[in-house]
Amino acid sequence: MKQENLNGNLGRLRSELERRFIILRYSTGSIKNNMGIFGWVVEYLNGYGEINYTKELGQRFLIEYRLQANHRPNQFLKAKTIIRRIDEILENKPFALCFCKVLPECPSRFTGVYDKYLERLIKHGYKKNTITIRKRYVNRFLSRIPETVLSLEELAAADLYNIFTKYEWLPVCLVVARNFLSFLFDTGVTKTNLSVCVPKPVYPKPIPSIYSGDEIKQLLSFIDRTYSQGKRDYAILLLASHLGLRSSDIVGLSLTDINYTAKTIEIVQVKTGRPLKLVMNTEVEEALADYIQNGRPKSPSERIFLRSRAPFLPLTAASGHAIACKSFNQAGIPVQGRRRGTHSLRASYATALIAKDVPYAVVKEALGHEDHESAKYYVRVDIRRLRMCALDVPKPMGTFAVMLNDIEGVL
Repeated sequence: MKQENLNGNLGRLRSELERRFIILRYSTGSIKNNMGIFGWVVEYLNGYGEINYTKELGQRFLIEYRLQANHRPNQFLKAKTIIRRIDEILENKPFALCFCKVLPECPSRFTGVYDKYLERLIKHGYKKNTITIRKRYVNRFLSRIPETVLSLEELAAADLYNIFTKYEWLPVCLVVARNFLSFLFDTGVTKTNLSVCVPKPVYPKPIPSIYSGDEIKQLLSFIDRTYSQGKRDYAILLLASHLGLRSSDIVGLSLTDINYTAKTIEIVQVKTGRPLKLVMNTEVEEALADYIQNGRPKSPSERIFLRSRAPFLPLTAASGHAIACKSFNQAGIPVQGRRRGTHSLRASYATALIAKDVPYAVVKEALGHEDHESAKYYVRVDIRRLRMCALDVPKPMGTFAVMLNDIEGVL
């Protein structure tokens, strides 16, 4: 399909679409595939005698395209993406890197108190990510308050009962709602502390998911390091399993964080905000060097770990988790109810240190924990140490002893 044969606004849309893909450094193959889908859109419009694309025609194309049995489901997802891209060009908007569902916003009648709550979070030194999460769930909570409640001063326990029984709530959302209601009481907005009306689901503290040294070796050995993506994934898993780094800290690593002379990694942890300095072993050092020199795409970003396909953006913490899960599946390691993310590799690293009688204080520093008791969490899966703490079974006494004697007499 040639651009000069396109009538209406299709020629301009095609040129701009291809130009943007080139700017975002899409591969030749990706551009060809995407422009091929654009060709399907053009053929669809030509079939109806249309020469100008509109958003309505784009949605009609998707409806009819999905009904065609000769297309695979993943092709429909690609078609949806192309329609979104064309719509962005039509509206003179930049490409959105991801398409997230619209999140609820704070109702206008509550914005005054809502803004004061956010100011308090900032004043108390909450991290940006924590404030973002609080905003999301407070917005969800406030958007579900009935419109008959004109101000938060009027909020009553009966309103909260209706809210919490009508909707499903994530545990984190309940925690945030409880915190927000406590704020309302502390600042005098409500006369009673309504936070006691928020349900408190009880969840048992999970036992850490750990893997043996042999399982981790099997996991790493299945990664194909002849490709750039394999070099990246191998380095990420090594950092989690050999140094115990969190996924957020791994993907946040910058080129300047690596000191090859001292063989160290120096960062400020995303979760705690505390500095952390770790010594690299030979495996980690070589894996990082191999990826940076032979596998990392060229990019102005200072972040080490990038997407393997254009646009070459830095990975997110969720990407690190997904890489670990995918690698566990490919290696065929039976998980048996265990988790498979980077945190499991971190837990395995911590448990291995404790099993070697490394002092808790040293484990705490290696993991970058703030709490001195945090390392003891991993003792829960150290069977050898747990057996040392086991108590002898007491001899039966009283009524229980009489009952056992009677049973023995019957047998």
